[in-house]
Amino acid sequence: MFKNPWFTLVIGLMAGLALGYVFAERQSVPPGRALRLGAPAAAAQDAGLPEGHPPVDAAAANPESKFFEEQISKIQGLVAQNPGDVDLKVALADAFFELARTTGKSSHWQESRVWYERAMAEGRGSDPNVLTDLAVVLRNMQQFDRSLEMLDRAIAVEPDHWQAWFNKVIVLNFDLHDHDGARAAFARLKEIAARNPEVPDLSAIEQEVMGK
Repeated sequence: MFKNPWFTLVIGLMAGLALGYVFAERQSVPPGRALRLGAPAAAAQDAGLPEGHPPVDAAAANPESKFFEEQISKIQGLVAQNPGDVDLKVALADAFFELARTTGKSSHWQESRVWYERAMAEGRGSDPNVLTDLAVVLRNMQQFDRSLEMLDRAIAVEPDHWQAWFNKVIVLNFDLHDHDGARAAFARLKEIAARNPEVPDLSAIEQEVMGK
């Protein structure tokens, strides 16, 4: 967890909201968040509305996105005051990541990519969590080869980084259709899961990957 005082302030701004875990814990992307089995997250604004229903204001329809928009504005202000604070840049990348997850907009994924890459250029280039999160962003931007490159870099830094292995299985299997590679990566993931209780149940993805 970060010890930077400005990052602590960001956490304080989100007190009382469960979604704050993304910033407080700075874990890499959990498999249920941005990576789903299949296509990248994207939802129609008016999904579920009857035919002919007038458009719904995006902020009103999605209070979660409104929350992240507000956090982005606050973090941007902190970044402007502290341009050398790399932790804040990671936090801003995280916020754009979550906004992109809720809206599916490519512009938000692009902003997240920019801030992760800035943070990497300023000292976080060997952080496996940042590398893995950037990989997910690139995957949602349809840049599958670059996504895989970031995952391999994360694994080179931390060989047992289960989120990187999980995401590698997803990219190989569903995007690059390298099913042999996906099975090999999944076998490694299962080895890690056997000694790491934080790894979630893998039975669903096992059926998808090993059955091909």
